[in-house]
Formats: sequence, structure tokens, C-alpha cells
Amino acid sequence: MKKYNKLFVATMVIGIATTGLSSIAHAETFDGINSGEVEINGSIGKLDNTDPETNLPEGSDDWINVTVDTATAFHTTIASNHANIESAIYNITNNSGRGVAVYLDGMSGTPVYVNQLTINPDDSKKPLITTPVSFDLISDGEFSTKLATPWLLLANNMGELKKGSGQDFGNSVDFNYTGKSQNLPTDVETVAKSENYKLTLKFASIQADGSTIGQ
Repeated sequence: MKKYNKLFVATMVIGIATTGLSSIAHAETFDGINSGEVEINGSIGKLDNTDPETNLPEGSDDWINVTVDTATAFHTTIASNHANIESAIYNITNNSGRGVAVYLDGMSGTPVYVNQLTINPDDSKKPLITTPVSFDLISDGEFSTKLATPWLLLANNMGELKKGSGQDFGNSVDFNYTGKSQNLPTDVETVAKSENYKLTLKFASIQADGSTIGQ
């Protein structure tokens, strides 16, 4: 299937001595000594968040590096007399050295001719650590409540959720849309009506322990 315009989601790191770019790697006790030296190692500029060994704070948004098909579309089918909705196949891929949780964070627009619109993930190429489920973005002509729990858990670019575990889960998932139309106009057989929405995705980095989401 044809792939559409992609959005590369990445963030920059600007570090100085006090940004907390690293956790405590070494501690020394000064006993009976009235001075001590603290080593400061800072970074200025973007660090490589595709490398699992990069020294970034666990759970930081700076770990987020996700490629998403963002120009998506659906259409009704002639065979169903425009009652059924389907779409091409699109993709979400995690490029980061950490796993990522993907949330469905809401919809905007106005459903008019759509009664039901379902987003369907497909991890058949490489299974994810948890089986992804389809979700009704529109139900009975109304936007559904956004998901408070992750819709997807994607492994890092090495197939791991837990760093160094040797796991081999999917860091990528395909998705498409299916659904049903409603209130079809009388000229539906000759004129296509536009129905445009915005779906907001939210991303949260999964820490190296493979279970803690965010900071």
C-alpha cells in the first residue's frame, strides 16, 4: 500500500552541569577532609536517543523518537452502497533506544456522515509485548472518550522493552480504519462529501526497567 507523509517526532536536549543528564554513577565519602571535587560532565546539543546506552534521564521526553503516518484517510465502498468504511494501511514506528507508550488522546472535528470509525492495529509482522486492540474513535456518531491507558506499547529499536533483556518484540505496528456511515446524502453515488478530523496521539517513554512509563 502507498505510504503517506510521515512526521518525525524528536526532541532536543540542552544540557549544563545541573540538568541531571546522568544518575549517580560513583559516590565517595569525604571523612575528616574539608574539601572534595565533583566531576561535571555536560552535553550541549541533541544526544542520540536511538542508542540504548545514551546518558539521558529515564522516562524523559528526550527519549521519544517516533515516526508516524500522519496524512491518513478513509473512504466508503461502492460495493456496500457506501455503507462501509475502509482505508489504506498506515504505520507507527518507534526509533528510540527506549520503549514507548502510545495513547489515543482525543479527536476533534464534527462527525456528520460517519456513525462508527474504528482504528485497528496490526502487529502480525512482529508481535508486541501486549496484544494491541481496536478502538472506536467514533461510536453512534459521537467521538469516544479518549483512552487513559496506553493503546500501544512499542519496544525499542532493538526489540526490547527492558534494556539488555534480549527480548524480540515489535517496535512497529500497522493500522487502518474501518467503520459505518450514516445519514447518507441523496447524491452519494455521484458526489463525495468531505469528513475531516484530527486524532491526537500522546507518547511517553518507557524506562529501562521495561515497566515504568514516564518519569
